[in-house]
Amino acid sequence: MFYKGPLLRADGSLIIPRGKPHNCYYASGWNRAYSHTAVAVLLTNRAGNIAAVVARHPDEPDQGGLLCLPGGYVELGQILARAAVTEVREETGYRTLPGTLTPFAIMDGPSSLPGRQNEHNLNIVHVFHARAGRKVQEHDDEVTGMHWISSKNMPPRRSFAFGHYDIIRMWYRHRRRPFGHLPIYPSGMSPSELF
Repeated sequence: MFYKGPLLRADGSLIIPRGKPHNCYYASGWNRAYSHTAVAVLLTNRAGNIAAVVARHPDEPDQGGLLCLPGGYVELGQILARAAVTEVREETGYRTLPGTLTPFAIMDGPSSLPGRQNEHNLNIVHVFHARAGRKVQEHDDEVTGMHWISSKNMPPRRSFAFGHYDIIRMWYRHRRRPFGHLPIYPSGMSPSELF
């Protein structure tokens, strides 16, 4: 069951204040602040660079104008892998090379943990890695541009939304010294293990 009421009060303020998790409403009567499922993709090219996109226009209410990995919410009836592939194509214009989409991490826990900064909606983020195939379209209107970044030209933390700065740092650490098993659960690891 979806909330079908207004998003704004009569005075124009948000019903769900920015920075606070909102509740999910179910037909069973449950009304709680449940976790939401989202995907993010570490899309690499042949040089091993990662695609980061300006996923929000400056006027977007949630971290507008900042860089983030291609990704988004998983729609009802959509599987995680299909959501990841779709978000990459829509937000970067690239297809993922068949057979290269693999799980990397499951980001959970409170916003005080690495990779969870600016997480206000209790999202559980399934992070994948994939290699970029050919470009098949232009990116959609959600983004204002796409940039290939590397460990040598990585923008500062303040340039990134949703804790994606730390996710990218974890990926580069994994490339130098592979984690023992994947997917990793950063909530169970210390920063010295992650970076």
